[in-house]
Amino acid sequence: MKRLLVVFTMLAVLLMSVSALAAEYDLGGRTIKIAGHAADGMKSYFTDGEGRGLLEKVEEAFNCKIEFVQIDWDGAENRILTSIIAGDPVGDLIYISNRWLPLLAGNGALLPLDDVLTDEYYESLPGSHKYMRELYSSYQGKAYGISVNGSYQRNMDIGSAQGWIYNRDMFVEAGLPTPNELQNEGKWNWETMKELAIALTKDTDGDGVIDVYGVGARLDPWPIEQEMAVYANGGGIFKMVDGKAVYAMNEPEAIEAIELWKELDQVHGAVMVGDKYDIRAEFNKGKVAMFRLDLYALPDHANEVDFDFGWVFFPMGPKATDFVNPVWGFEMFVLPVSEKEPAALAALVDMLFETTGKYRDLDAYEDEFVEFFLPYVRDWDSLETIKEMLHKARLWDNVPGLGNELNEALVKATMGTGSAKSEMDAVAPVIQSLLDEAYNR
Repeated sequence: MKRLLVVFTMLAVLLMSVSALAAEYDLGGRTIKIAGHAADGMKSYFTDGEGRGLLEKVEEAFNCKIEFVQIDWDGAENRILTSIIAGDPVGDLIYISNRWLPLLAGNGALLPLDDVLTDEYYESLPGSHKYMRELYSSYQGKAYGISVNGSYQRNMDIGSAQGWIYNRDMFVEAGLPTPNELQNEGKWNWETMKELAIALTKDTDGDGVIDVYGVGARLDPWPIEQEMAVYANGGGIFKMVDGKAVYAMNEPEAIEAIELWKELDQVHGAVMVGDKYDIRAEFNKGKVAMFRLDLYALPDHANEVDFDFGWVFFPMGPKATDFVNPVWGFEMFVLPVSEKEPAALAALVDMLFETTGKYRDLDAYEDEFVEFFLPYVRDWDSLETIKEMLHKARLWDNVPGLGNELNEALVKATMGTGSAKSEMDAVAPVIQSLLDEAYNR
């Protein structure tokens, strides 16, 4: 009887809250178009997926009809911009990558939300999203994004997160400390990673050819490891100085990162260089001891390997004070500059995607997220690292219009004979001009 009373009480509270919400935001039967590159996925999510039933509740609560408008990824930001400038926005709620913000906000197409989203709103978001204004939703001091906690799909917040996988059996057999052990002791850094990589690099059959590499790395032609190491050392492609974006790849944090990989490869021969090798496949065969990996690639390895493995942060650089989780981008909703009911639409997004503590249990946030990974990790320390990554997101720097100039310079600096400083200085004018155009107008 008591249980029934509790259930009826909860239902009554829910009905009262929906009624109050509907009274506060009545969209008068308006059709709300949700547009974006993931609109078809959203439609399926709310029709056949985990979000079943939510769409109808939100339409009733806000007295509106919701439609989904799919936009192809390629050129989506330009189509969005053109539609808004023409006075016919492709959507009322527009789903974008934060990497499109300089183009859209920089051209006056988006409505600033500083007077709409309060401090209480941000405080009610989970994980790194509490700091979304500083992290990914602002441009030139104004906030534009409505949170979906990084992605419209539940618990996909850091889908492009980067960490470090290693073959634990290989470390144990060699009598070496594992990266998880070192991380727990506060000693997982470039120096210990380098020592381990050198120690684990072996010519097992004496033919003069390396058979097992200590570390795998994509250094050429897409030099992603150098960029990740810059972030892990407290640096970036650029930094903000007095509100201006200033090129920073010729500063010590970046130069040290490039020289780390140059030494490991050219001096010690400890690096299996991708894309000359398929590092992921070679890791599965026991030919490489450790390497940087996308978090959501963990299940693939768990299903294919017959050895024990672990998961840690990218090792910390000497100038850093904490680990970072480099995330390529976050997604969010923005409003066209012509929108007249921004508060209602922000509340609609909150209810539909259950983003704040109003609609989700923030205390259960970490456990909900890592539940997906439970079958794919082999130890609690690795699972704890994944939890911590939720709170240490650091966006990859975004330089709109950047071609291959930086990549080519990084490859030369790492794989060639020239100095890292001279190569990074050489591309400074080109990249600074792009930064000026995107951020310093």
